[in-house]
Amino acid sequence: MKLLLTLVTFVCFAPGSPLGCCGDEAYEIMQATFRLTDGRTSGTAWLVSVPTDGDQQQTVVVTAAHVFQNLNGETATLILRKKKDDGSFERLEHKFGIREKATMLWKQHPQYDIAAIKIVLPKEADVTPIPLKQLIEAKSANTALPPAQRCLIPTFPAQMEGNRAGWPVLRNATVASFPNSPVNRHPQFILDFNAFGGDSGAPVVLNSENTNSKQGLKIAGMILGQHRQTDRTITPNEERTVHTSLGLGIAVHTAFIRETIDQVK
Repeated sequence: MKLLLTLVTFVCFAPGSPLGCCGDEAYEIMQATFRLTDGRTSGTAWLVSVPTDGDQQQTVVVTAAHVFQNLNGETATLILRKKKDDGSFERLEHKFGIREKATMLWKQHPQYDIAAIKIVLPKEADVTPIPLKQLIEAKSANTALPPAQRCLIPTFPAQMEGNRAGWPVLRNATVASFPNSPVNRHPQFILDFNAFGGDSGAPVVLNSENTNSKQGLKIAGMILGQHRQTDRTITPNEERTVHTSLGLGIAVHTAFIRETIDQVK
């Protein structure tokens, strides 16, 4: 006798290794996206420039909270890049504190899988953080995320880097869920996008090719995980579990990323 159980589940990723009218947005977000690792496992992180008192700016690292939780030790490494005299780039591994003994130094959203932490970048790093104003606010989500809206996602799937300098791999997605607002009722949205371990924390950037936006890069959300089908087969001699990706990624709205960043100001 065989018993076959089929479940559709949401999976959090434990961090694992064309230019045209959207070219400016693509380059801008890739300049601000980096791999975050402890040497054993990794996720995707991106940098946001946040105004403070006066004319000062501080830099905040944003990623999924489970990325930080799965990193071992008191420090983590952000794989930055620096520019050489010939115009090429080379990797710049920068360690920074994420814990003091058992105390976490990052701030975490009380409801959603989002984390942020302040960072001081080395002077030689070639980094352009994303201004906070470019993260879409809750009131704009309805017009920003219609079905089939095209998006760009820079990421490090399965710890893969685009090259030795540590650039992310830029991938395409389309919005697959509706409605996506108001965000307090629909905090997450679905993307037609094959997500993998290591993608957690990646920003979701609107592709301006099919929008009327003249305001440049806009970030709509962040990747948290994927939907998958789980098949369990049970026989008298064997139990087998097979997970199959549905090719659907799950993202959280930037309204809640803004709330998390507010905790570190």
